[in-house]
Amino acid sequence: MKFNENENLKQKAIEILNEREDKAAAIQEVIDLALNEKYGELIEEIQSAAKKAETDKEYAKTLGLRNLSEKETKFYEKVIVNQALTANQEDIIPTSIIDLTLENVRTESPILNLINFAPADVKRWIVADKTGNHVWGSLTGNIDGELSPKIESLVVELSKLTVYLVIPKAIRDLSLPFVDKYFRAVLEEELRNGVADGYLNGEGKDQPIGIYNKIKEVDGSSQKNKPKDTIEVKGFSPKQLAPVKKALTNDGKRTIDKIYLICNPADEADYVAPALYDRLGNMISSYKNLEVISEPMNKQGKAIFTIAGKYTMGFSGFNVKEYDQTKAMEDADVLIGKAYANGRAVDDNVAIAIDVTKLEEFIPEIKTITP
Repeated sequence: MKFNENENLKQKAIEILNEREDKAAAIQEVIDLALNEKYGELIEEIQSAAKKAETDKEYAKTLGLRNLSEKETKFYEKVIVNQALTANQEDIIPTSIIDLTLENVRTESPILNLINFAPADVKRWIVADKTGNHVWGSLTGNIDGELSPKIESLVVELSKLTVYLVIPKAIRDLSLPFVDKYFRAVLEEELRNGVADGYLNGEGKDQPIGIYNKIKEVDGSSQKNKPKDTIEVKGFSPKQLAPVKKALTNDGKRTIDKIYLICNPADEADYVAPALYDRLGNMISSYKNLEVISEPMNKQGKAIFTIAGKYTMGFSGFNVKEYDQTKAMEDADVLIGKAYANGRAVDDNVAIAIDVTKLEEFIPEIKTITP
């Protein structure tokens, strides 16, 4: 709930907090206000669906409600229904919920499809492009080839992603499958933004190493990974993209069949689309191996070319506890979720950053044929 992103909501919240003598009730009212602003449609949708499902069994089958496992049932009963958690006690979200949530996020978010996710219950995961070597020789000759050990491991527990999950009373009063539906919907949104931000912008210190930053080079004073330099690309012709394609192949060591360009939605409108489409709105046919991903977590002014499957992110457990500032509230629970996680690419050439403002509008070449 970011009040700064909505000035009217912010001002209304300040008025409530200043005018109400009962500060606990005022905080509760502000949280309800923010909940209705951000998740009002979701809350109403789930409430309505739950009410209809009580009398319409066929309709209930269409909702995609899950049969919860024993661990999942106990988790929801303890954390949400019975409110058994205290501010000093943490409980672990079952890995089945995390894996399912991440899978749903990947399905609905193109940028997350570029990431390899390690299973949710590991602490260390291998990160590698490819290993080994080969050499031709005579049948009776010595073995001249040798292994090229390029295996590196990702220590998943080095970083932490924190999300805030608000569970309103209107949801807590529903049956557990509907609680699960709401919980995962909110968790999906928060994880999606957090993962995308880490994948792109993570600075390495207490964060993943994002693809905009160098893997091995660290600033001595801040201990953050240094940002990559941007290169100038003016358009998407084969010649203009040649330096990008060459870099993405890691100087010819791997093949690439598709390139992705990630940019901010505003830059997609101002710079990318004019350079990629003709004046009739047709994408230039020779560029069909390029897919543009418009992503709000990508900062304006820069864009980045990348390939799929060369970045790994892992989550080692996801703990949740009640936020101790909300003890006096009766109508909403604020839970703090902490995911121990990390991520990095196999090498720096997996992604090439550009100054997106240097892209030029595509103007078709017109040749005049004289008789």
